[in-house]
Amino acid sequence: MRIGETLLRIDRRVIYLILGIAVIAPLIKPIGIPVNVMPETQKLFDAINQIPSNDKPLLISVDFDPAAMPELYPMLLAILRHAFAKNIRVLVLAIWAPGTGLGEMALQTVAPEYNKTYGRDYVFLGYKPGMTAVMLGMGESIRGVFPTDYYGTPLDSLEMMQPIRNYRDIAMCVSLSAGTPGYLEWISYAGARYGLKIGTGVTAVSAADAYPYVQTGQLCGLLAGLKGASEYETLVERHGYSKAFKPACQGMDSQSLAHLVMMIFIVLGNIGYFLTRRQR
Repeated sequence: MRIGETLLRIDRRVIYLILGIAVIAPLIKPIGIPVNVMPETQKLFDAINQIPSNDKPLLISVDFDPAAMPELYPMLLAILRHAFAKNIRVLVLAIWAPGTGLGEMALQTVAPEYNKTYGRDYVFLGYKPGMTAVMLGMGESIRGVFPTDYYGTPLDSLEMMQPIRNYRDIAMCVSLSAGTPGYLEWISYAGARYGLKIGTGVTAVSAADAYPYVQTGQLCGLLAGLKGASEYETLVERHGYSKAFKPACQGMDSQSLAHLVMMIFIVLGNIGYFLTRRQR
């Protein structure tokens, strides 16, 4: 049988099998494909890295739900590890109700790795409905919006919260955003009105809309999808802040290998097509 015809007659089940192996194999044993860090990721890392230890806290807004978890949850873990390794205090809240459980789960995962104490090193405010009122209200008085934390403890009884009144006492905010409300609302209500520095992490499909805000300086940095998460994980590890498992890097191994396999089959299909056309 001619080579061209052979290439065109590759059984689709064989293609699916090879593609499936390409997806699953890196999830079982990561390959460790080198990660090229984009400037927007580096900017966000540098902005957080410049926050003084045991000073003004980093505010993280969990603005996503489980549907966006594969892309945004690794960002949350990596940012928490970076902050805790640098002894940066962390204040976490959720503008999306489903983000409440995700934020709490991330804190419960990462805080013990660095022996961090609740109330002294980090505080979880939880979810409060009324996005606009929450963001604007925190600019005047955080206690006016969140008189207690997620667990019902008055903020005044938490050591970390005693000197914190409003955005002037916050180093910066990172919104991990899967849609609306998200980073755009933080820019409008906290950044533009109160001068709070804003960074964000978004899903890959939303990244194109966010890049202009980095260029104008309204965002101090941007993590774009799973790749952005893997870049941040790489930076955290490269600077010696964490040696923990990197789920985003593992996901990028799987995604990259699957893309490579698809490209190979596309090339083989085109070669087969041109060979058979020439033979005719």
